[in-house]
Amino acid sequence: MEKLINPKTSIYLFHQDSPKGEMFNFQDGKQSEEYEAMLEKGWVDTPAKLDLPEDSDTGVTQEQATNARPEDLVKLVTSYGFIVLTPEQLKAEANKMASVAMDIEKLTDEALIAEAERRGLKDSTPQLEAPSEVNGALWQQFEENPTSLNKEELAAMGNDRFSLSLRSNMKEETLINKITEALNNETSE
Repeated sequence: MEKLINPKTSIYLFHQDSPKGEMFNFQDGKQSEEYEAMLEKGWVDTPAKLDLPEDSDTGVTQEQATNARPEDLVKLVTSYGFIVLTPEQLKAEANKMASVAMDIEKLTDEALIAEAERRGLKDSTPQLEAPSEVNGALWQQFEENPTSLNKEELAAMGNDRFSLSLRSNMKEETLINKITEALNNETSE
């Protein structure tokens, strides 16, 4: 059986008493009985269908807006909090968005894992084969000269023994300091 994550559909409706609108969740969206009942109670899907009083004065008459220079209209609309783009700017923004858009269904698991590792979201540290190897020669080498170990070995050692969540993309000095701190805490307990 297929699991539905969210079987309800969110629909924004407007009413004479709530002209700014409210969000409602209906089981079957616009086909539901609940939605139909809301429409019968006077709710509508756009505020344009409401008969609201014209009390929102912008300070600009229809005639002034018609005769205004485009630069003045842009300033006015911008003062209300809107962003005004020229057709060329809009096309450039659309092209930018299209260039970074990707169809995630076409990505392979390997590509997703590689991207997660590149961003540091997934630990790419190889796991050492046997804990005895970590507890043996590598720890002895660490005690003699910690800088003789590479980042992958340091991260694996710290993660294996102390669960420090170390990653190979960390600085070598950071890895050594975290392992040394964990060792000191272990011996002081």
